[in-house]
Amino acid sequence: MSRSVVLAFAGLALAVAPPAAFAKSGDVAATQALARATDTLVRAASPDVNRALATVRSFTNQIAAQCPQAAAGSPQDHNSEQLSNEVVGAMTAVGYRTAATPIAAFARAVRGLRWSNHRLTRAVRTFASKLVGLSTLATPNLCGDIEGWVAGGYATLPASTVQFDRHYVTVEPEAEESPLILRLAAPYTTPADLPILHRVEHLEAQLAEAEAHAVAYYVHVMNALALNP
Repeated sequence: MSRSVVLAFAGLALAVAPPAAFAKSGDVAATQALARATDTLVRAASPDVNRALATVRSFTNQIAAQCPQAAAGSPQDHNSEQLSNEVVGAMTAVGYRTAATPIAAFARAVRGLRWSNHRLTRAVRTFASKLVGLSTLATPNLCGDIEGWVAGGYATLPASTVQFDRHYVTVEPEAEESPLILRLAAPYTTPADLPILHRVEHLEAQLAEAEAHAVAYYVHVMNALALNP
């Protein structure tokens, strides 16, 4: 439930530049379309934050009840770390799935946008694709994967864990993606994009609170599973 995911495009409002008289009109128009799509996403995502958090809480409680102490006595090593990553990825997938519809709409809205800076075009499309990937990521069988690891004497991880973690890494936005889009789009932003910032600030506060709760849910389920990251 990372704030950077929603803020990446909405942060364009932070980089408001004077009306770009020297920028190509197509670049300005594409940036304005990106801002509108972002605004729509932010408006739709805000009411979903509490619902997503409740879904994540329900999911972690379900896992804790389904296979309590499943990893009791297990070592703390690279394999346990990968299983911890699977837990995080599963929680993320469950949370983002609640916003799958507005995320899909956002991706459709920005799919055809193009800038004269091809690097910006690629960055926007990649980020939108990752958002869709997060919101459609299949939930792994955490209990089954932990039990498979234990049954194998902790020697190897189930292939399903390895595959999930690899897939999760490909759809998880990287920390530098948001600043890159912000920097590349800054020359084409206008003061008209500024109102988005206020709505983003409200959503950021919601997500900050949700993140704190999600960390507590993660600790709870890890303790219930007796899994050491």
